[in-house]
Amino acid sequence: MIVCPVYQLPYRSSQIYQQASSRSVCIATYTLLAVLTRFVQETTKFRTVELVHEIFKTVEALNPSKNAVNYWKAVNRTLLDFDNRISSIWREEKLASNEAILISKEEALTFLAAERARIMRLSRDEAISEVLMWRKLDNKVQAVQSVVENRILDQQ
Repeated sequence: MIVCPVYQLPYRSSQIYQQASSRSVCIATYTLLAVLTRFVQETTKFRTVELVHEIFKTVEALNPSKNAVNYWKAVNRTLLDFDNRISSIWREEKLASNEAILISKEEALTFLAAERARIMRLSRDEAISEVLMWRKLDNKVQAVQSVVENRILDQQ
């Protein structure tokens, strides 16, 4: 199982879905983990492990495809059909996930706006210095200068 934030996953088509289903690797989201965590609190560890096994079986049974919709429909349907208690947990965690994404976006946009304003206030020399630092030109120059002939080709 590979777990990542839902917003980092392709939502239409990607070879990661094809590779995952052909290699029996489950792609999961943090939201799914939150659902499993809450489900184990409402039921038992054994029942939750059964659910995880069902999800793995679903992924393994998929025809390899790049189609994200088919992948998530199968995984989500397995999850929701497993136990009646999951649908309310799923709804709450989905709302929490969406809210977290909106908050993260707002924070990132606020930071980027402040960074833009800071950059716009830089003098010409300060701006050039920042560009050189961002591009890591000094490190690249050092790397090039450290290249030496290692005499491998001299070995006959």
